[in-house]
Amino acid sequence: MATEVEIPVVETAPEEVETKTEVDVKPEENHVEEKQDQTDQATEENKAAEPEADAVEEAEKPQENGVPKDPLLIYQHPPWNNIPSPLPACIKIESYCRNFGIHYEKVNKAGTDQKLPYVEYKGETKKHNLISFINSKFEVDGDSQLSESEKAVSRAFQCLAEESTFWGLMYYRWVDNFAETKKYFKGLDVVRKNVRPKLDQGKCVKCLEAHEIGKNNKDEIYAIGVQDLRSFSTFLDKKDFFMGYENPTTIDFTMFGLLSCLLYTAESSPMAKVVTDELANLVEFCERMKNYLWTDWGDLCSEEQVEETRPKSRLSVKKKKRTKTAEPAAEGKEAEGSAEKEGEGKKEEEESKPEEAPAAEAEGGETAEAAAEEPKEQAEGTKEEEAATEEKKEAETPVVNGEASEEPTPAEPAQE
Repeated sequence: MATEVEIPVVETAPEEVETKTEVDVKPEENHVEEKQDQTDQATEENKAAEPEADAVEEAEKPQENGVPKDPLLIYQHPPWNNIPSPLPACIKIESYCRNFGIHYEKVNKAGTDQKLPYVEYKGETKKHNLISFINSKFEVDGDSQLSESEKAVSRAFQCLAEESTFWGLMYYRWVDNFAETKKYFKGLDVVRKNVRPKLDQGKCVKCLEAHEIGKNNKDEIYAIGVQDLRSFSTFLDKKDFFMGYENPTTIDFTMFGLLSCLLYTAESSPMAKVVTDELANLVEFCERMKNYLWTDWGDLCSEEQVEETRPKSRLSVKKKKRTKTAEPAAEGKEAEGSAEKEGEGKKEEEESKPEEAPAAEAEGGETAEAAAEEPKEQAEGTKEEEAATEEKKEAETPVVNGEASEEPTPAEPAQE
């Protein structure tokens, strides 16, 4: 009998259904959008933080070789003989910067209609109240140690120097000593070196009249300047600097600019003679300020520096000489080129002549043959005519020895 085999029943566990939360069920696209939003926010935060970081870096960044990144640009007149700049205001501003250790660069502006000097710092230009502008940008103050009454006195003397004494110097430079002043423009061409000084002189005369001081005569103008200088000397007395402090203040830079231009550029003027002969303390003050701030004074106004910055014409003498010597060379090159072209033209003509010669000979041969054939035709025509006349004569003559003769046949006309 067959035995029944029992098959064991295998119990299978119920399948576990995976349940996912809403976060797990969310499609991948949403994850991408969330990541992109996070990156955008991060970039915006970085952009907002960049200016602050740059400002901090610039503030914390050490100066390169002890020099600030952005210098103060001083636009001023180029040097003259014995002085770095012939304008008192230019000497004043540069001396002020030297005193406080302000990093600056000079830009020479000889030919300009703008008032000099003017300054530029980080793209901002200032043409008036330059000392106040420098104080605000570099956090300095030349009158910080002065009291209010001392500041008032300092301002009064500065206005006297800049609005009265200064015009006595300008009168000597552009009116009384104009022949010497215009030599500064000797580097210009023939027309400009005569026109340019006249234009500047006209501007100065108009300014003198606008300040009322120009309506006085020559002696009166110099007398006003001498009175101003005597008041400066009296106030300075035996002090090293005008306000009596150990260090110079703003009035000292103003006075040094005026006195240096008077003593070093107008030494033959009546005002300068009074200073050198009677007001020795002003001369000593000027030398003291120059030694205190301008150790390189001689180098800045040397003859080489003056000639280098002197106004010149656009075309210098050397360039003119070069153009003159270059013209004959150019003409020689043109002549050589034309000679070569002529030689090539002659060669082409010579090459074309042999081809034309056979043609001419052929034409000449044909004409000669035609001329030789014409006499031959004429000779043949005359011979035929003679033969025709002889035949006519023979036909007309009678038969000899009684022989009957036939009727004569007319001769054929000769063909011509």
